[in-house]
Amino acid sequence: MSLSQLGHRIPVGRTLVASIVALCLVAVFSVAAAMTRIAPAMLPAEEVPNEGTEDGLSPQASEDRRAEEEAKLALITEKLAGLRTELGTLDERQTTVIGELHRLDVEIGVSHQTLELLKVQLEREYREIDENLKQIEALEESIRELRPYLATRAVSLYKLGKLSYMRLLLSVEKPSELTRAYRYISRLAKADAEKFTRFLADQDALERRKIELTARTTKNLETRQELEQTTETLEKRRAARTSLLEQIHERRETAEMLVDELEQARTQLGKLISDWEMGRTSEVPPTFLPIRLFHGELGWPVDGPVATRFGMQHHPRFRTVTVQNGIEIQAPVGTAVQAIYDGEAVFASWFQGYGTLLILSHPHGVYSLYGHLSEIKVREGDTVRRGEEVALVGDTGSLAGPALYLEIREEGKPVDPEQWLAPQPTRATVLLGERYP
Repeated sequence: MSLSQLGHRIPVGRTLVASIVALCLVAVFSVAAAMTRIAPAMLPAEEVPNEGTEDGLSPQASEDRRAEEEAKLALITEKLAGLRTELGTLDERQTTVIGELHRLDVEIGVSHQTLELLKVQLEREYREIDENLKQIEALEESIRELRPYLATRAVSLYKLGKLSYMRLLLSVEKPSELTRAYRYISRLAKADAEKFTRFLADQDALERRKIELTARTTKNLETRQELEQTTETLEKRRAARTSLLEQIHERRETAEMLVDELEQARTQLGKLISDWEMGRTSEVPPTFLPIRLFHGELGWPVDGPVATRFGMQHHPRFRTVTVQNGIEIQAPVGTAVQAIYDGEAVFASWFQGYGTLLILSHPHGVYSLYGHLSEIKVREGDTVRRGEEVALVGDTGSLAGPALYLEIREEGKPVDPEQWLAPQPTRATVLLGERYP
């Protein structure tokens, strides 16, 4: 028996059936109409394209890495700004050998820090491009999975005509099945709407990701070009520094000029320390024992052979004589420099003739000086402990390549550091220790 026949036989039932059908049609049309209001917000939570975590890291690990990266970028940017400011204060035409060497050192520092900054940026860009490609692959896979379903549903709905969902509902012959039919058709219409919404959202997201990929690839190419140019500039500046050092070693007038300038630098440094001594208070931190108690037992700031020793130095070619107030210890650039004893950082900057210089004040008028540094790890006023890393080895202001310059002053006068440091182990001692630990 059809619904119309049932309606002719039961007038009251006809009204009831018509009302139920009308309500069902309203509900179904509401769901079907939702398909025309496509919006990303309609995506089910579990089907939102997964942004994922970088390189398979957990969200917390990924966040920690980004924070560490930002801190590194901030530190490099700060160093670069300081070097550029210092470079801006220097005269392009230096009239002294030390001044020209300093200018080249600062220029090399600017290029080096710029290079480090570009490397971090390049690494981040590569990671972003890789993540972008992964998201594009995921979206393309999602679209491929949806195409067959949507194609099949489109054919089915086309065959049913414009009133596809209504025709499905009207095909129900028993009033008792109307509620179940309504639920089924509602779920079907909702599923169609969600799939179609997801399909269009994925297509939009795919286009956005492709545009982002193009922009990031272009930016990556620009960064790589800038990296290559900066590397070339760095090599040129290092070559200019090497050329200047060759002139110092080969030309007598340049060597003699350097001797005078170094003597002036030593005088200025001595005056600076004397001024500190005059203003020094007698108060000593209670935890600081007198450094003299450990005379001949202090640890070396770096491991390495002594290239230049304390005292008078004779130029082998020009027979000029210079006074060496400290020692130079050979070590690779970037080697950690340790404080020889507890103290306070009283100077941390560039100083004529010494390059980047750190001066630590120790109890009872003893100072340790660390020169030719590439980086200082502490600030003026910081308290340091014996063996603490305070700087990195470099070649700033150095005439003989990477090395650490170490000087110790007692009551303002330079003393031989090797007399204060513990004896370096001989090769035989090292081999013996390795054999019989």
